[in-house]
Amino acid sequence: MNRLNLFFNLSAVIICFCLISSCKTTRNTTKEDFLYFQNGLDSLKKIQVKEPTIHTYDMLSVTVNSASPIQEQLAPFNPADKTAGYLVNSDGNIEMPVIGPVKAVGLTQAQLQTVLTEKIASYVKDPHVTVHFMQFKVNVLGEVKSPGSKVFQVDRVTILDAISEAGDLTDLGKREDVAVIREEPSGRKIYKVDLRSGSLFQSPAYLLQSNDVLYVGANEQKFRDLKSNTNNTTLRSLQIFGTILGLFSSIVFAINAFKN
Repeated sequence: MNRLNLFFNLSAVIICFCLISSCKTTRNTTKEDFLYFQNGLDSLKKIQVKEPTIHTYDMLSVTVNSASPIQEQLAPFNPADKTAGYLVNSDGNIEMPVIGPVKAVGLTQAQLQTVLTEKIASYVKDPHVTVHFMQFKVNVLGEVKSPGSKVFQVDRVTILDAISEAGDLTDLGKREDVAVIREEPSGRKIYKVDLRSGSLFQSPAYLLQSNDVLYVGANEQKFRDLKSNTNNTTLRSLQIFGTILGLFSSIVFAINAFKN
């Protein structure tokens, strides 16, 4: 029975050690972890605006106007269905009536307008061409309240627009390290921005490009919570084991007392 008692005592010590080690202190969360625009707002630096460029599979609206009284010349370039638009195909072109394929990928709206104006001038007197994005899409992922693909019916979308459309960051979102992943002609590029600083407005990623991916990582609290959940599972297992061990000890004690 001495060996059995030793086993019970040793098991109790191990359980107590595990219970104590599972209890960890955590760092207190401060307002600096949550507040936006905490510094740098008094800067008068010029914002680095990078105009959105056109990508494959973007949907564009193209409208042709002219001051000429002969409006019939515009008919081939302005189809009756205004919602149809022009899809940028896998070759990077849009298929325009009369003039045929026109390279669009990599151009800004203004640049494409210039190209179309030059081509259409052979068919329309003093043409004025307007190009718009019909669906400006941004993918917002990570620690936001409503992640997913966000479609805007405007030509300019900022980081704040995308975050607002996603319902803002969760309490577990890492505000100081938000990534914007962008496909550029030279390859994929990742921009990092700090939502707590006014320098956000000087970032070349502040004005988003169509098909950008905005990713909000998790802060330390998220991983502490995950670890806490794991510790709670371990704690419950130890509690169950301790209960069973205590019950078994009581039975052995009772048997031993009965024999004596």
